[in-house]
Amino acid sequence: MSLLSRAQQRLKVSAAGRWYDEREPGEQRVVLAIVVAVSLTVLWLGIWKPISDWRMLEHNRYQNAQSLLDWVQVNETRAREVARGGEQGNGNRSLLPLVTRSADAQGIRISRLQPESNSVVSVVIQAQPFNEVLSWLHQLQANNGISVQRVSIDAEGTSGLINAQIRLR
Repeated sequence: MSLLSRAQQRLKVSAAGRWYDEREPGEQRVVLAIVVAVSLTVLWLGIWKPISDWRMLEHNRYQNAQSLLDWVQVNETRAREVARGGEQGNGNRSLLPLVTRSADAQGIRISRLQPESNSVVSVVIQAQPFNEVLSWLHQLQANNGISVQRVSIDAEGTSGLINAQIRLR
């Protein structure tokens, strides 16, 4: 006796099998259709859908990793130059560290520092001594070659203190 025929025999002698056998043929077809529909739904929700979702998620991860690899390969030479410290000159270096370090050294408190395109940095300074700010800007230009593109200075309520918006390049 095969495994399938043994399972059929056990089903027929069970309470569910006896209940099914007591039904009319039309009702048996309806019950069988419901059992098939529920079984397919369970298979779909329990097996097919999670596997499909996992496959889609892994495909997206693969695509993201591939695009990152492509970007790294395109920018590998530049990254190696930066790692070796090979960047020289105004146009290629970041102004942010230079501006913040020199401001700290001069005792200037920067309220806002915002990088912009083309190696430009906008700096907002509030309630700082006028002479200190001018000295700091001169030091940036003389020692680091950073040029001031635009300056807007307003008087603060206290004598000698200013608010300034500065654009450095």
